[in-house]
Amino acid sequence: LSQTLSELAWGLSSAFAPAMAARIPGEYPFKLTDAEWKQKLTPAEFRVLREGGTEAMGKGEFCKFFPKKGYFACKGCDFPLYSAASKYPDSGWDAYNKCYWNGDLCHVGGRKAGGALEAVCNNCGSHLGHVFFGQKNETQERH
Repeated sequence: LSQTLSELAWGLSSAFAPAMAARIPGEYPFKLTDAEWKQKLTPAEFRVLREGGTEAMGKGEFCKFFPKKGYFACKGCDFPLYSAASKYPDSGWDAYNKCYWNGDLCHVGGRKAGGALEAVCNNCGSHLGHVFFGQKNETQERH
């Protein structure tokens, strides 16, 4: 089941808001120490996923990859995040307009980061980027 973060957080029913919230740091089901993360990930992946960095525009492995079926999973823990159908062409970063939601928990959590909404994996807490609203697509979101 796919759902937009705005439907979960700011939609008609405030009952969804707790479902899209990111888990409390350290309370994610998939846990590794920093040393284990550094062993699992490349230095660039660690900087983005664990330290909240941003990869260079247009340099992502999947920027120009648009499969017809399947899903995109978290690089840190393999948790399904976005369906292939939710991906769309954008200005240089991977862009999705819906995330998986199992009815109890959105697979992508949102936590406030300054004036933005940071997207994180709700299984391991890895940084996924930010959510932008008012986009020109069916859900008006870009993750």
